[in-house]
This record gives sequence, C-alpha cells and structure tokens, in this order.
Amino acid sequence: MPAGHCVSSVEGVILHADQGFLDLLQRRADEVIGVSYRQVTDARDLDRSADMLAVLEDGAAPVRLQKRYLRPDGSSVVANLLVTRFANPDRLISTLFWQENGRPLPPARLWEAALRMRQVHATRAMLFGADLSTDPIGSLLISIYLAEAEGRNIGLADAAAHANIPTSVTERWIRVMQQRGVIEYQKTTIDIRLTSAGTNNIESMLSSFYEPPNAVQI
Repeated sequence: MPAGHCVSSVEGVILHADQGFLDLLQRRADEVIGVSYRQVTDARDLDRSADMLAVLEDGAAPVRLQKRYLRPDGSSVVANLLVTRFANPDRLISTLFWQENGRPLPPARLWEAALRMRQVHATRAMLFGADLSTDPIGSLLISIYLAEAEGRNIGLADAAAHANIPTSVTERWIRVMQQRGVIEYQKTTIDIRLTSAGTNNIESMLSSFYEPPNAVQI
C-alpha cells in the first residue's frame, strides 16, 4: 500500500519529493520539482486545495484533505493528505496515502471521523486512566480502518499497540472478528484487513458523526 511525501512552499510550489510521491504522479523528479500544485491537481479539486492552503497555520495540527492528482495519461488518482505548516523556513510538509488496486480510499469525512474517534479515546485514557478506558474491539477496528484509509499495512503487533492490549489478547479478538466475517487475517500474510462487510459496518458507524439523530416526538 503506497505512501509518499513532499515539501512545498506556502504558495504550493513543490520543492522536494520522495520516490513515493513521484510514483503517485507517475512523473520524474525534474517534471515535479518547481511545479505548482495546480499543475498536478485535478481541476475539480483546485478550489478545495486553495482553501486548504488558506487555513494552514504554523505549528497547528495537520490539515486533512482528500483530492485527485493528475497523471501524464490524463487519468486521476485519489489520495488522502496530511499537510502541516512549519516556519523557518516557511514550508508545507505533506504525507500522502493512496490505493492503486483493491478497495478505494474511504471518503475524507469518514477518515476524519475515525481520527476523531481515536483522539477521543486517547484523551479519555489520559484523563481517566487506561483501566477506565478499555474498548479493545473499538480500538482495533478503528486502527485497522485507519491503516487501510492511509494505505498502511497493519499487523498483529501494530494493532495491539494501538489498542494498548497484549498481543495474545489481540489475536483472540481478531479470531472472533474473523469468525463474524469482519476481519481477514492469516498468519502467513501477517496483514490484518477488513472484509467488505466490516468496512461497510464501520463506515455506517462513522457516518453517524455527520448525521443528526432523529428528533424525538413528544
């Protein structure tokens, strides 16, 4: 699952790009360095990209965005971005995740909802203690979902660390979820993935962040 990084000026001119970012664009370094983001962004997402640049502040939390990049053959590829602004010198640091094959990236709003859910759990553990904040199934599902949303592989040890539970306990829960048709996992392949049904269920849950509850009639 691919990932890439690039460094840009605050105006969006690309100053440095790693091989992952070049692979995303399917271009050589000399075709990317010195180019404005506008030249490699799908026209449908130019306004959203400009809005993101306008709200970035030095040292603030990364801005999350999903946008389409143009490739030389005229096709577009969807990527999730985390963009952070740093001063001295003023630069934008972008981390990108995308899928070449298999499941498409989730909508950016669901990715953001999953990040918020993980942050709420981490804050709860900090304020009340880990022993009063246990939610192994929820933490495992969110960590696996975010790994897929960000194009990362996640194994048993990584999932256990995210859920803050022993690896042996994590494996037992993974097996239970596998029996329920939520998880795909084989020790021979190491990676843990959600099934289509598991992804659909998690995204239905995350959608509740954006959908107001039905009003109760009295």
